[in-house]
Amino acid sequence: MTHRNWKTSLKRVLSRVHVLPAARALQYHFRRTMDPAFRDREAGLDQAFRRFAADYGAAFRRAVPPESSDNQRVLVVSSGSLGQLVEIALVTAFRLAGYRPVILTDYDRWMEAYYCEIGVQEHLYWDDCFRHVPMAEAVHLMASIGSFEQLIKTDYCGARVGKYAASTVLRHLRVGRLDLSDRTVRDALLPFLHRAMCYARTAEAIVETLRPQLVLSVDTGYSPRGELFDLCLAAGIDTITWNAAHRNNQLMLKRYSRGNREVHPASLSASTWGELQAKPWTEADRNLLRRELVGSYTSGEWYSEVGTQFHTKLEDPAEVRRTLGLEDGKKTVVVFPHIFWDGTFFYGTDLFESYEEWFVETMKVAYTNPCVNWIVKIHPANIVKNMRDGVGSEPSELTAIRSLGESPPPHVRIIQPDSRLSTLSLYSVMDYCVTVRGTVGIEAASFGIPVLTAGTGRYDRLGFTVDSESRSQYLDRLAHIQDLPSLTARERELAERLAYGVFIARPLTLRTVALEYQRDAKASLQTRVCLPKGQELHAAADLRALAAWIQSGQEDFLSPHA
Repeated sequence: MTHRNWKTSLKRVLSRVHVLPAARALQYHFRRTMDPAFRDREAGLDQAFRRFAADYGAAFRRAVPPESSDNQRVLVVSSGSLGQLVEIALVTAFRLAGYRPVILTDYDRWMEAYYCEIGVQEHLYWDDCFRHVPMAEAVHLMASIGSFEQLIKTDYCGARVGKYAASTVLRHLRVGRLDLSDRTVRDALLPFLHRAMCYARTAEAIVETLRPQLVLSVDTGYSPRGELFDLCLAAGIDTITWNAAHRNNQLMLKRYSRGNREVHPASLSASTWGELQAKPWTEADRNLLRRELVGSYTSGEWYSEVGTQFHTKLEDPAEVRRTLGLEDGKKTVVVFPHIFWDGTFFYGTDLFESYEEWFVETMKVAYTNPCVNWIVKIHPANIVKNMRDGVGSEPSELTAIRSLGESPPPHVRIIQPDSRLSTLSLYSVMDYCVTVRGTVGIEAASFGIPVLTAGTGRYDRLGFTVDSESRSQYLDRLAHIQDLPSLTARERELAERLAYGVFIARPLTLRTVALEYQRDAKASLQTRVCLPKGQELHAAADLRALAAWIQSGQEDFLSPHA
């Protein structure tokens, strides 16, 4: 969604004079008449909708009792047509929990058709809600921002517009940090800041007009969902987020309020963590966790949303050491850089200004410490994300390595993002794991490997990670990492308990719909309804469990079977 172009301006004018729906219909019929490729695509979408309506429409309508104006309202900030069947299942659970949904989305005639088919009649479009902010306001706000740190903290109408503008422009430019002393960088940032300000005003209007009791959303780290997320929480309106979990057909659901705004969606609440620490920890639990981790890797499903393990294979320790040329008699450190421009600043606080700065400073220390073997695992998700965005540039991590000058010294090995070596294989040779807050830290610690973190908001300070209070403390520990002690049995058990919570207890396993990522270049998402013949949706175990959790008010969804 953009706002500084003639199409968006025209939409705003048409909306103000109440003819936008008619204009959309006219444009659609004109394009269908004149564009054969569009006509063929629409014919396929029409067939898919008719199949859904014939096979499942009545079942979804029967699943919930008739709605009334007394029902509490849930605002569904839609993910778009790609994940619509999953979203429909989630919306059905909210209806079972007694909520009346209002769908907020970009205009999409097929999304509207699907929702109307299941009995959801209230729809709202971003274009119709848009509130314009004069560019002069953005210019004035930009002039008050002197540093990147100030940008991240910039607030407008109660929304963290600086953070959302920075995250969006980093992704747009495919860079790891912004130098605000550079005029070209400031010029590139300004329209994104203006956009975030407009959506802050838009979110303000939506909250004031609808006054929902609850919100369902996905991907709250970018405009415009981020601004709406902030304004809802500020108004005391809880937001439930959903994200793909670590394997197919699983979701992570978390309830946010003002008190936990900064935490990662896959983190554990204090209540959940307390329950996990209080329960007996058995060998059966440990074996179940190990099967989940190993099975997800060997099947290739491990975070298949971005194809991290699609074409990898497991190697024995001797082969890993031979392939990487690791020096015997030395401990081995594996650094797991985050993609610099992806999901930056979403959760917690960091020791460094950006993922790129953290990585560059980490590599400088690695270059000067030959007492250990250093392995840098470039994130495999670079490949899929580049394909999806139509970008052919090299991973930003490799660009950062080149910025350090000569090739890495012999004691530093680089694993490329397209390597066939499974990450699971690295745990057999790894003595230390280095990350800001990546999932890999949970895995490594559960295997008994010390983890050095550089950020908060996920699993730090729970008793099993090495967490620093300052950059200097982190860098000093990194320089002498070979002296860090191994995990104690108690520390490893804590890590195992947390991993159990994240990978076994937290995910909702979908039964009503399938959510599967294909092993193609873009890890394309495929969804379908899986309702067996004769089964009523209101009896579906996954929807009933989700509805019960929605009504409970608890922060974390927890599987009833965990």
